Amino acid sequence: DKILEAATKAPSGGNTQPWAFIVIDDPALITRASQIYKDAWLDHKGAEAPPDEPPVYSAARYLAHHMHETPVLILVCVDHKRGHAPFDPERPVRRGRYADSIWLAVQNLFLAARALGLGTRLTSSHLFREKDMKDLLGVPDHVETVAIIPVGYPAGNFGPSSRRPVEEVTYYNGWGNKR
Repeated sequence: DKILEAATKAPSGGNTQPWAFIVIDDPALITRASQIYKDAWLDHKGAEAPPDEPPVYSAARYLAHHMHETPVLILVCVDHKRGHAPFDPERPVRRGRYADSIWLAVQNLFLAARALGLGTRLTSSHLFREKDMKDLLGVPDHVETVAIIPVGYPAGNFGPSSRRPVEEVTYYNGWGNKR
């Protein structure tokens, strides 16, 4: 509840607050949603890992095989009835129309989770089988699913974060200008 509260405090374009979150904590639903995710991921990236698979894809492959072990999944959605233009049921939803307003809410959610010692991961491979996910969870047509976020306590600790130093990615008053 705390991380969702943090998510809802994010800014959004026109203050439309188009987000909606489906918390999946029923073990049977987690298993079914995880299977949809796994099938979508493996269909897209292949059942077998290529010998030169980058580490990021190896980690994602591991998640595809183990997402069902996660205690909670959060399906992040955009409600297209909330936005600058009225929802028109005669016109199909244009993907991404308001989705850009969701990412700050997701960032808030991630930061709050980390502060509480919870691990998260941004995933979207379910989109290759979005209809299956929407059918499973009863998501209406005017709602776009954007990401599915596994949430849980990490095994061990988070470890050090490896990020480029601020000095390496910051310029002043123009590209390439350092202080």
